This record gives sequence, structure tokens and C-alpha cells, in this order.
Amino acid sequence: MVNRRSDDTFRGARNLQFNRAVRDSLGQRDRIDFYKFRASGQANFTLALQGLQANASVRLLNSKRAPIAASNQPGNRAEQITATLDRGLYYIQVQFLGRRGTTQYNLRTSATPTLGNSSPDPGNTLPTARNLGVFSGNLSAKEYVGPVDPADIYRFTLNDLSKLQITRTGPSRDPKVQLVRDNNNNGLIDSGEIFVNDNQFAILSDSATVDLPVGTYFILVEPGINSSFPTFYQMDLAVTPYGGNGLPDPGNSLPTARDLGNLSGTTSFKEYVGPLLDPNDIYRFTLNDLSKLQITRTGPSRDPKVKLVRDNNNNGLIDSGEIFVNDNQFAILSDSGTVDLPIGTYFILVEPGGIFTSLPTVYQMDLVVTPYGGNGLPDPGNSLPTARNLGNLSGTTSFKEYVGNTLDPNDFYRFIVGSPTNLQARLTTSDGDLNLNLIQDTNNNGLIDTNEILSSGVNSLTRVVPAGTYFLRVEPRFFGGNRSANYELTLVTT
Repeated sequence: MVNRRSDDTFRGARNLQFNRAVRDSLGQRDRIDFYKFRASGQANFTLALQGLQANASVRLLNSKRAPIAASNQPGNRAEQITATLDRGLYYIQVQFLGRRGTTQYNLRTSATPTLGNSSPDPGNTLPTARNLGVFSGNLSAKEYVGPVDPADIYRFTLNDLSKLQITRTGPSRDPKVQLVRDNNNNGLIDSGEIFVNDNQFAILSDSATVDLPVGTYFILVEPGINSSFPTFYQMDLAVTPYGGNGLPDPGNSLPTARDLGNLSGTTSFKEYVGPLLDPNDIYRFTLNDLSKLQITRTGPSRDPKVKLVRDNNNNGLIDSGEIFVNDNQFAILSDSGTVDLPIGTYFILVEPGGIFTSLPTVYQMDLVVTPYGGNGLPDPGNSLPTARNLGNLSGTTSFKEYVGNTLDPNDFYRFIVGSPTNLQARLTTSDGDLNLNLIQDTNNNGLIDTNEILSSGVNSLTRVVPAGTYFLRVEPRFFGGNRSANYELTLVTT
């Protein structure tokens, strides 16, 4: 927080931005701060001065520096000003009234443009719609539709992912309101281009809220239930930007997925999915180490559906058995899913969420990758003949690997002991328990036959074995579903 002595005068007044808090302080040595702003048209203006520790006042002045409104509450009570402004330059004066000490303050202002019949009547077609420009914040329009004016159409543009609230009121009967996007830019309202219709207003008490991506939209207003009667209406629009990464929209297929590259640490992004504009988002990422992946999804109104996919056959499609985390797991895990994964390339599929999958969803996705570490060796085989050969076992041997029902159903290790040995095998896992089997292929047929499993345990086993060749199998304890775990295997011979 910095006091600027230059803002003690009208000439040094700081430029003010609406809907953004200004924090500063005043005291005996800096008793006055000036701010200035321009109203581009008639607007409903509000000001709030809060967070005071001592007495301060606030005044609103016009371009001639004459007071328009003032607020001077006793003590450290908050100050507030409301006024209807015309187009022009205005000043705000914040003044310290205390005899000693200092006070901090938070200054917040807003200006809602007021559109009335003084503006040209909104057009009746998309090409002649009244252009509201790039829109953020609040706006009110008072207009008429009826027999001599069958429709009003407004055009506006969003430069950020946003939540739009449309509220309609009228002195006698409500108008019909529809939100439109001209996807093919033909200047007509075609099938599938209406995103909010009058039925949604009836349910939502004359107010409808919808999440929208960047783009240009139209609002169509028509007479109410009986189109032969004139309807005077007020429509209030409120746009709340959600924020986004400003990147091209993620693709809708595996080949066109947005590539996040090699992931490690935390990656966050904000995006939109909706059945009419953008049915799904797909992201591609690579893991260069055994890792734990946490996926957290949030949204301002409803959560998206999320699936984790691996294209095992590299055909660019999501086939049976290639989904490893699905939306049911998120429902259990309070919008956060965690899974252990081996090295490889994966995809995240995001679809509209909630009970009503026809509703659009603005969402935030947070990916947290925690490397587990590994020996960088080829993955152990899934059978006795393809087992990883550890050679002659002596002392302590340790390494990290992954096992999972879908990607890697089991790991096999082959080793030799040269003399009778006390063998200890221990597993340290990051996610649940794993089964260990000690095996000797006595008939050398490469299969696990009856009586060839010498010992079994959950996460550990101990057995005295004579000289010979043996195998260890590591597998998930519970089969079915998508059980997976990174693990560290430690073998000790004594």
C-alpha cells in the first residue's frame, strides 16, 4: 500500500477502474486522495468506501469540480454513494477527518449503463441487432415489443469464459427471451442455435443463467403469451468473467487433443464444454516417470464429467478397456480422483456434467503429478518366460515399478540363489495392498502348475529356499475395476 502525494490534487487524480477494489491509506500527512473516471453514457453509479479505522468522508464531483453527492458517516463507519450519471468526466475525493493517526480504506465503484428508448430501437434481425459491444459487468435495457415491433435483438461479445445471467421484468406481462449464437454466420437463427429459451425462464422465476465460451451472441426478445398485446419490458444482463488460459479450444478427438507435453508438478486450466457449442474437451499428456496423478475438477455451477484414457492400440479412438478413471470414481472422491500410472501417454476427456448433460459447463481442471521414481528398466514381463531376470541374488536388491489390472496386470521377476537362503520380499506401495507369490517352475514348462506356488503374502513374504531358480509375481490384490499401484520391491537374502 503506497501513499501518492501527487494524488492530493485534481491534476494528480488517479484513473479509476470500475468493479475493481482500490486499497490505500490516509493520515495526518496525506489527508486527501483524488480519483477520476469517465462515464461513456448514462449510467447508474455506486461507490463504497470500507475498511476504515478512523473517520473519513467521500465526495463525488463533476468535471467542473462541483460536488454531486457526498457521504460522511461518523467514526469508522462505511461510506456509500449512489447516483445516476450522464456522459462525462467525474472525480472522487476521499478525505481523512481524524485528528491523529491513520486509516486504511477500500474503495470500490461500479457503473451500470442504462439503455432506454433514447437509443435507436433494437433491430428485428441478427444483422440489424443493437450492438452492445464487448460485454463485461452489468447492463439494463428498457424497450417495447408488440404488434408494431415484433422483436428486439441485441448483439454482444464475450472475450472470456463467462457466466451470463439474464433477468426479464415488465409492468404487465413478461416478454419471451432467447439466447442465440449464429454458428454458421448466415444471419439467421437455425436449428440448434438457441441456448436459453423461454421455458427455462418459466422454471427459473424470470431469470436464467448460462455458462458461455468466448464468442458473439444474440438475445432475441418477443412479446409475451399473447403476441397481439404490446409488452414494455426491462432486461438486465450480468456477465461474470471466469478467466481462462487464452489457448485454442481443446480438440474433440484423441488426434486433435490439446497437448500438455511432459507433466510434472501442477498444471491448471479453465475451459468450457457444452452439447451445442463444444461437446467435449480432450487433453493429451506424457509421463516420463512412474507417477501419482491427481485430477481435481471444479466449476461455478456444475461439475464436468472426467475420464482418464490411454490409447493402447494407438488407433486414435477410445476403445473398450482404455478408460482408467471415470466419473463414478470422482463422485466417491469429492470431485478429485487419484491414480498411479506408469510411463506413457494419456488423455483426459471432459464432457458436460451434472444430472442434465444438456447444460453447458465452465470448469477448472487441476492436474498434480507426483513422480514416484524408478530404475528406468524395461517393464517386468507378464509371464514366466518374459520375467525380468535379476540373475544371482545376493544381499539386498531394491527397485520401483508399477502394476495395474488394465495396463499391466502383473509383474514377474526371475532370480537364482546359489545355496540354501532365507529370502525376504517386501513391497512398499503408494495405493493399497499387492499380492506376492514365490514360484518355482519345477517342470520348466513356462507355466504355473499345481503346487508350484511355494509361498504367498500380502505386501511381504519370507521363506527359506534351497539353491535353484525362482520367480516372484506381483499383482493387485483385488481384481476387477482399475486397481493400480506404484510399488517398491525389496529382496533380502541372508
